[in-house]
Amino acid sequence: MNNRTERITKRLEQLSLISDDDKCLSRFFGTPAHNEAKNLLMTWMEAAGLLVFCDSLGNVRGVLKSNQQNAKHFVIGSHYDTVYNAGNFDGPLGIILGIEIAQRLKENNTELPFHLNIACFSDEEGSRFNTAYLGSSVLAGNFDTDWLLRTDDCNVTLSEAIETYYGNVEAISNDKIPEGDWLGYYEIHIEQGPVLCKENLPICLVSNIASQIRVEVTWEGISAHAGTSPMYLRDDALCAASEFILEVEKTGQKHQEKLVGTVGKMNMLSNTSNVIPAFVCHSLDIRSADSDFLIEIQDQLQHKAIEISKKRNIKLSWKVMQMNPAVICDNHLKDVLRKSIKKVGIDKSIEITSGAGHDAVMISKVAPVSMLFVRCTDGISHNPEEYASPEDIEVALKVSDQFLDELIKEFN
Repeated sequence: MNNRTERITKRLEQLSLISDDDKCLSRFFGTPAHNEAKNLLMTWMEAAGLLVFCDSLGNVRGVLKSNQQNAKHFVIGSHYDTVYNAGNFDGPLGIILGIEIAQRLKENNTELPFHLNIACFSDEEGSRFNTAYLGSSVLAGNFDTDWLLRTDDCNVTLSEAIETYYGNVEAISNDKIPEGDWLGYYEIHIEQGPVLCKENLPICLVSNIASQIRVEVTWEGISAHAGTSPMYLRDDALCAASEFILEVEKTGQKHQEKLVGTVGKMNMLSNTSNVIPAFVCHSLDIRSADSDFLIEIQDQLQHKAIEISKKRNIKLSWKVMQMNPAVICDNHLKDVLRKSIKKVGIDKSIEITSGAGHDAVMISKVAPVSMLFVRCTDGISHNPEEYASPEDIEVALKVSDQFLDELIKEFN
């Protein structure tokens, strides 16, 4: 393991110790741990010789400026927020590799034909406010101000969380890179799936990213005593939600070649053993590489939810929180990446679809995007067992260094 790879692995470990929960890694947007991680990332970027600042949503950005007039921006990025009980690599790997790539160019006094930005996005997972890509939406100029009113489980608004740690919400629109100023985007990420393990490859290209729809589903019935209410007279919100959740599973199994569906979060009231549940609110996450098909599935599931609610005399609320179409990675950037992979001595190059969403989804609305996947053991992710080996990280670094060198050559 060379010195650069050793520094990357040590930084991954150091960042993983910053958590809001002392039993596991949990670093949601707008929390003390999130703010601490932001400060550490700024320190590392400054040590790498970058011009560093934090924007109004907590995105940390380090820039190597080009001396050329009218130079555009090339961005390498990923996120530093996590899910609950997370692993060390999802998001931070891409950030720390990006810092290392920029530091090499700085130390070599490389003349850049474009401004190189390393972006540490503050929120990609959407774990706290159920809206993914908050950070990258700011850089892309796609931040929806309606999101500011969304609340977390403690009724704290997104606006309040931003004001507490990061800045003035009125300034968010000033933090974008205008669409005409983008050159491209590159993201390095663990695969979060088993393909590279099966192919015995350390890295690969991403061809496209699946479309995703997130919905907040609420069921409202009537609370009543568990011992005195006959079964046939109950308006049980949890039973209605449960019937629907099983329909989600059945639908996913029916279309398993091109669809996945998950209910991963649920809140209920009164959450007491001897009271019939009157209120259930849960998430719905559905994904497919086919955007039109996914919209059809969303409509079918909503129709099924309406049927269940009427049959059970339960009030239903169906709120689409986010809808992102499938993303196709840029052919030219893929060609340069493919060339870079071959130049570092990897003869076999494959492309795969990402079922997981990434910040590249939001950036793709304004710029060409590219992604490199890094093998993770057994495809495990969103889990403390998540792991990418130093050897594979070193390969990803070599490919990425070469990728930047090739992009720079194109301007000479």
